[in-house]
Amino acid sequence: MTVTTAWRQMVAHFPNLTLQNPMGSQTMQIWQPLSAPRIRLELANDFGQQPLSITSIQVGNNTLIPITWHGQTSFSVPAHQRCWTDWLDYPVTTGEWLTIKLESPEKQPVTLIQTLDHTLFKGINSSQQYFWGVDALQVERSVATKTIMCFGDSLTNQGYYAGSLMQALALAQPDQWGLINGGISGNRLLRAGNSTSKWVASFGSAGVKRLPQLLAQQSVDRLVAMAGLNDLLQPGVGTPLGELPTAAALIAGLQQIQRLAAQQAIKLTLLTITPFKGAMVDQLPAWSPAKEQIRQAVNAYLRTQPATIDLASYVADSMDSCRLAAQFDCGDATHFSAAGGHQIGQWLWHKLALTS
Repeated sequence: MTVTTAWRQMVAHFPNLTLQNPMGSQTMQIWQPLSAPRIRLELANDFGQQPLSITSIQVGNNTLIPITWHGQTSFSVPAHQRCWTDWLDYPVTTGEWLTIKLESPEKQPVTLIQTLDHTLFKGINSSQQYFWGVDALQVERSVATKTIMCFGDSLTNQGYYAGSLMQALALAQPDQWGLINGGISGNRLLRAGNSTSKWVASFGSAGVKRLPQLLAQQSVDRLVAMAGLNDLLQPGVGTPLGELPTAAALIAGLQQIQRLAAQQAIKLTLLTITPFKGAMVDQLPAWSPAKEQIRQAVNAYLRTQPATIDLASYVADSMDSCRLAAQFDCGDATHFSAAGGHQIGQWLWHKLALTS
């Protein structure tokens, strides 16, 4: 029997958000990429100062059944830790949704996962963006599987392109792939979060440090990495302008990802840094000609690499390559819209299929 991570989403620290569990319960659903007779869940309390009390966890479809930890239906996840539940003999099937209901008296959990897209996981409330407790699902089965991870910042974390891409792979090669969204909003490739933004606690550690830690948690067969945008976007708008990297520094960071993938025999795809002219952060312009020059230099390097897909050119405005085209822009000149992100995911899938 082999153990595989079927689904994982990154957790981040959100001390600025309150009452994320006002009713004392949460119901979420996870799309199943793998079939298996047994499952278990990971519960995360990475940033909690106190144990996260779990009154109950139930899983199922039409009928919910309890899942335990060390045989107990009620337990606590220690502060700054994670735990895996006991294995549950509960069959899941590729393409189905698994419902998970958690109950806890904790009204303000600060260790949260975030998504805007509903392709791979969602809440009963369609407007819900933040979820607490469960951050991963593992399955145990006799047939070996592979894993794909999309790694990056908010463009990956929001789930539009990443969910569409990963689900397309899972549907084209059914019952073969575990799916991991490795994006964290605000994350930079070279530096940890350092900003006056109220969201800074959730920005996480530098991508060059974060990625090796993620790969140490589970094996990955395919890695799609889009990083470096926040290294350009944030300096000068809440982050010291002196933290704006040179093109050479950003290229060196991307080369660290390339070396890491090569060392671990991971099939790597790098994506060029997408345009952001017109972006505003805290009512300040986040784009400048100097930043654009760096982006162009880094992308010129990436286009020389055999593992690169030129996403930046695909999403750029035909009249101004420094801007996102309207069909992909959510309205802030930086992030993808739902429809645009899904289109990107399908385009990337076709590109990956051609290079597989």
